[in-house]
Amino acid sequence: MLEVRELVCGYRAGSPVLGPVSFRLERGEVLCLLGPNGVGKTTLLKTILGVLPPLGGAAMLKGRDVGSYGIRAFAREAAYVPQGHVPPFPYTVRDVVVMGRSPHIHEFSSPGRKDLRAAEDALAELGILSLADRDYTRLSGGERQLVLIARALAQEAELLVLDEPAAHLDYGNEARVMEQVKGLSRKGYGVLLVTHGPGQAFLWADQAAAVGRDGFFAAGRPEEVLTEETLSRLYGADVQLAEAALRDGRRVKVCVCVSGIKEANG
Repeated sequence: MLEVRELVCGYRAGSPVLGPVSFRLERGEVLCLLGPNGVGKTTLLKTILGVLPPLGGAAMLKGRDVGSYGIRAFAREAAYVPQGHVPPFPYTVRDVVVMGRSPHIHEFSSPGRKDLRAAEDALAELGILSLADRDYTRLSGGERQLVLIARALAQEAELLVLDEPAAHLDYGNEARVMEQVKGLSRKGYGVLLVTHGPGQAFLWADQAAAVGRDGFFAAGRPEEVLTEETLSRLYGADVQLAEAALRDGRRVKVCVCVSGIKEANG
């Protein structure tokens, strides 16, 4: 679905922010992108989404260069979910989700029955149809994130690009959002997800990509890429991994940052 080939990203020629990076994302997969603050993860997303032109290499969506798509055509193939969103007016949840239908509606037309049905289907798929008539600005953080994901589903795009969808959420809401994201991948969506939590990658992702400040980049299976050495290098901290058994029999990695613990405890 998505192939990134030796992609170099930045805002002007001669001053790359990061790259070259290469990875592939297939239908039905979740790929978690990890790296420290300021390393260029959002710049990478903007380049993949066609907001910024690449300084080198290419991003290919369904075998076609991202830059060759028109805006509306690209929006039918890829949907973006930001970290958070507060509209200038108190729209209802239904209205916010219907906004995802923009690529399918003529610029001088209003949403029709098909668009309203698509919005309600997206809300139902995520189990939040009961919120349809609620004021979006009065929802909890977890509910808002699910509404933004529903808006992306209403867009009917097969690639979902999520920028830290669980940021600022409590532990329970983080788990609920990530469960929904994983469920979407099982239905055939490709999901590219930026996160600061290695645990999310170990528990939910099929692939992981790690971006470091010194030009370091690695991509592959989470357990192969996110080693203690790599995580310590990314975050400048002493990171250790342990293994835990889940009730369903799976064994997953648990990430612990131990920097400063010895000094703090004397």
